[in-house]
Amino acid sequence: MSRTGRRAAGVGGLVAVLASACLGWAVWAVASAGLDGDGADGRTGGGRAEDSWAAGAKVPCREALRFADQERLPAGAEDAACVIQRGIDTLYDIRFRIGEAGLDAWLTGAYPDMKLRSDCAQEDADRCGHVTLDPYAEGGAVAVEITVRDDGDGRALVHYRPFNT
Repeated sequence: MSRTGRRAAGVGGLVAVLASACLGWAVWAVASAGLDGDGADGRTGGGRAEDSWAAGAKVPCREALRFADQERLPAGAEDAACVIQRGIDTLYDIRFRIGEAGLDAWLTGAYPDMKLRSDCAQEDADRCGHVTLDPYAEGGAVAVEITVRDDGDGRALVHYRPFNT
């Protein structure tokens, strides 16, 4: 293959990777719409967040965690519930409540490169973060999104979403 052909193939591969990442982000945004709200899922007619949550299939949290190469929920996590949503990609939404110190300790150990920020797209998220897994998880996840809503009592509702696009 000529130098020009190799260069074109490299650029084409880069474009494909970037397009996949953008598509994954869009699918995640559509799949998670209404899951973090205060009851309204953005539809007219009084839809509830629980309706959107029910659209995914409930799965054992052990399955959802294995997808992201995690053995268990963080120490101190309570009220865990897990669903899977499939479409072009696979997205698990793992919800749990945890104390701030427990969340910080877990993130430091599991995702040291993830920095939580406060300028989140979700209106009711107090903090959020994203990390692309390098290498990808053996379970299948290529990236992880986390949103945190502070409960005001030193605890937080966490949405931990590993996905594979």
